[in-house]
Amino acid sequence: MSRKLISLSAATFFIGSTAIADVPSVATDIAPVHSLVSRVMRNVGEPNLIIPTIASPHMYNLRPSEAKALQDANLVFWMGDGLSPWMKNALGSLASDAKIIELLDQKETELLEFREGALFEEHDHDDHDDHDDHDDHAGHEGHNHGEFDAHIWLDPSNAKEMVHEIAHELGDLDPANKDKYEANAEATIIALDQ
Repeated sequence: MSRKLISLSAATFFIGSTAIADVPSVATDIAPVHSLVSRVMRNVGEPNLIIPTIASPHMYNLRPSEAKALQDANLVFWMGDGLSPWMKNALGSLASDAKIIELLDQKETELLEFREGALFEEHDHDDHDDHDDHDDHAGHEGHNHGEFDAHIWLDPSNAKEMVHEIAHELGDLDPANKDKYEANAEATIIALDQ
């Protein structure tokens, strides 16, 4: 009897391990995106956060563990080069096998006008030449802060569109858990509405 129980336990462990291994490896650029993806992946898997909360997304040097997370990713959600222009090259070289979703580039995203002097803005917008250089190096038409604010998740309607896109992409990549992603997305949208 105990031998059968051990065999059954080993088989259950193996099947459980296989199911866990099939969950896609997901990477996110910044904490707000990580939070939304985590909610959609709840009870299925956990995404990797690439840029730590205390770091500026505008300029950052990847640590080896973060580079590996990009390299191992099947799916990457990032705001786009309007927020972290340096990351485009990292994605091209490290995450070349991953599907990359640029959230600023989604057609449902409502771009908001830039708010000069907003509290979350870390770099100086006085009349310095390096401001223009920053815009030129962004490689994203419209990154000029006079045109739009890349912090789109601050608008709940944008956050909800992001949640829909996250659930859709996860469901396409991992059909076995599609219903869970959709249910988690709906719960997240209810929380955003509240």
